[in-house]
Amino acid sequence: MYSRVRGLYLLLVPVLVLSLIAAGCGKKEEAVEETEITVNIAKAEKRDIAKSVSYSGIVRGENEVYIMPKVMARVTAIYVKPGDPVREGQTLLVLDSSDYEAAVKQAEAALAQAEAAKRANDAQKETALANYERMKKLHEAGAVSDQQLEQARSQYEALAAGSAEAAVEQARAGLLQAQTQLNHCIIKSPINGVVGSINLSLGDTANPQSPAAVVTDTSRLEIEVLVSESEVSYIETGSEVDVFISAVQDEPFAGKVKSVAAVPDPVKRNYAVKVALDNQDNNIRSGMFAEVSIATISKDDVLCVPRSAVIPKGGRNIIYTVDKESRAREKEVTTGIENSSYIEILKGIEEGEKVITRGNTLVNDGTRVRVITGGEK
Repeated sequence: MYSRVRGLYLLLVPVLVLSLIAAGCGKKEEAVEETEITVNIAKAEKRDIAKSVSYSGIVRGENEVYIMPKVMARVTAIYVKPGDPVREGQTLLVLDSSDYEAAVKQAEAALAQAEAAKRANDAQKETALANYERMKKLHEAGAVSDQQLEQARSQYEALAAGSAEAAVEQARAGLLQAQTQLNHCIIKSPINGVVGSINLSLGDTANPQSPAAVVTDTSRLEIEVLVSESEVSYIETGSEVDVFISAVQDEPFAGKVKSVAAVPDPVKRNYAVKVALDNQDNNIRSGMFAEVSIATISKDDVLCVPRSAVIPKGGRNIIYTVDKESRAREKEVTTGIENSSYIEILKGIEEGEKVITRGNTLVNDGTRVRVITGGEK
């Protein structure tokens, strides 16, 4: 009995060992099975590219007027509100004019008094002239002395000196000034446009140091940005730029460089660049925040790839290409100028090579990849 059991045991041991070996080999095969990484790709191709730099600015009306009160007086009426269209000469606000009306009446009385004094002077001047002419004849006849003749001449010249006329002109100037001050109590729009703001309320006292209202012509807009000295030389008047105003739409508006300053800002040491922008639909409002994308350096027909294809790694720029065996291959590249979409490749890959644009952060050199449908461009 013992020998039979021992023989059976000797038969089972080899079978068990073979089973364990087979199971171990299966695990090794499972361990080395590769996992494919799903990626998107694009072809390296030649295209025109321009380096774009973004600058921030505030949208303003090309013709924007800050209306300053000319007199200090209380606000008695407001006829418009922000957003209202206005015409040149249209009344915006009215100030209390009672003090200035009194000043006008006082100036009118002063003018009337000066004119009455002039009329009296004119009458006296005519009498003095007649007396002087008579004295000259008597002097020639030897009937009056030199002293009497000189006295008559001096009296006439004093009346003819023009002091009465000067007093009248001075009174007229005073009346004109009083009338001008009175007219300043009606604040009008100097241009056609849209009311940007009304900075006074009923009962407030207008101050010549603070704007009462802002009127802007929003049919044409302007954005001023400050450009660094290293890039201003690439910007030319008349060149087209993209203007992003997120408060209105995601797509850029077409702007045009209106002017480039020849000297820098004395404080910020940057150069002011003004960009003109049409606003035919009146969707853009003065004061909105804008991002201006200006092309500086441009190149034609150079090798480019999407920006997402280039990865910084250990102080180098690398790109993963896809070989014929669907494996990722790491390549170091030298880059040139770039914009928001593409980057120039100076060295490292050839035209037509397939580069990974999405999923490239998940792969290494030699990783098996699977290009998803529609991934190649």
